[in-house]
Amino acid sequence: MDVFSMLMPLFPFLFFFGLIFFLGRGKTCPSCHKPMPLFQSPLTKSRRQWLVGGYRCPNCGCETDLKGRQVATSAVPDRGALKLGLGMFVVCIVISLLLTSMLVLILLTRA
Repeated sequence: MDVFSMLMPLFPFLFFFGLIFFLGRGKTCPSCHKPMPLFQSPLTKSRRQWLVGGYRCPNCGCETDLKGRQVATSAVPDRGALKLGLGMFVVCIVISLLLTSMLVLILLTRA
């Protein structure tokens, strides 16, 4: 078994995280107008950020959503954002399962 076929199920996840990385670039804080960091420590994320994403400004502590709009720290996550995130995750799981099953079928037919 070669390395490429072993890593094939990970490609949808790499695409998903690459998409998140490129869509998250160029955000500025709505309060102090300084650029937001590309990566945020998991220890500084709020519950809302874990569920639907967003940023916290390291300079002023302002919390924003994924689009860069300021939100209250205790704001309830939007149902649409939760559904979108869950849907993207399910799509990645389905694609990974399909690619894994194709790999297993190929290996079984060779034997």
